[in-house]
Amino acid sequence: MIRKQGRTARRLRKLLRRFHTPAYADNFGVLLPVKHPLISPGIGKEICLGDYERKEAEIVTQRLEAGDVVMEIGAGIGFLSAYCAKRIGGERVFAYEANPALMEVIRDTYAVNGVTPSLRNVMLAEGAGTARFFVEEEFWASTTVREATRNAREIEVEQVDLNREIARVQPTFLIVDIEGGEADLFPLADLSGVQKICVETHPHTLGNGGVSRLLALLFERGFVLDISLIRKNVFFLYRPGAGRAP
Repeated sequence: MIRKQGRTARRLRKLLRRFHTPAYADNFGVLLPVKHPLISPGIGKEICLGDYERKEAEIVTQRLEAGDVVMEIGAGIGFLSAYCAKRIGGERVFAYEANPALMEVIRDTYAVNGVTPSLRNVMLAEGAGTARFFVEEEFWASTTVREATRNAREIEVEQVDLNREIARVQPTFLIVDIEGGEADLFPLADLSGVQKICVETHPHTLGNGGVSRLLALLFERGFVLDISLIRKNVFFLYRPGAGRAP
């Protein structure tokens, strides 16, 4: 029997890709668009090989539970929010993405997978209004951190108050990937009701010291690092008694 995410399946995908590039490819049971103009050849290859956001998907696979409410900040092309929605239902998944160009891609991902998470094209920060966002040609590199950009185009996006949204949604599980913006987001966030956090850190932007300070902040807030689920720069933290394997 060939496992969908196993090495043999990956080799077969790599072989098939030489002859045919599909419109959609399966990642952890979620169909993702491959031929959209915003999907670069490099990202398209990751999708076709089942490697796109694999580290986060492995963590979510092991720690997402039926009773969780997921808040994903930095939805990208909608992969993780679609994956969570397939497992616990779209009504329990809330996704946020600041880049307006990705809305079409995310909705396509949701539609082809038959899921309906809540989706908002906003930035979450302190207070409501507007904010600067720096859009890179490679969508995944877009960020709120000007110093982290290369040839970014600056745009203005709607800003929604982070803690008002947390109070409205009442998430138990935060998934965060915002290209260095995590250093500004977590100090602001009311995490009192959050039990689990999956965060991709960005040492190339924050430096080792910045990542260390972020983890120290989460430790101070009562979270524990799950050593068994460290995936390079992606970490899973939980409150004792929540998010642990039996």
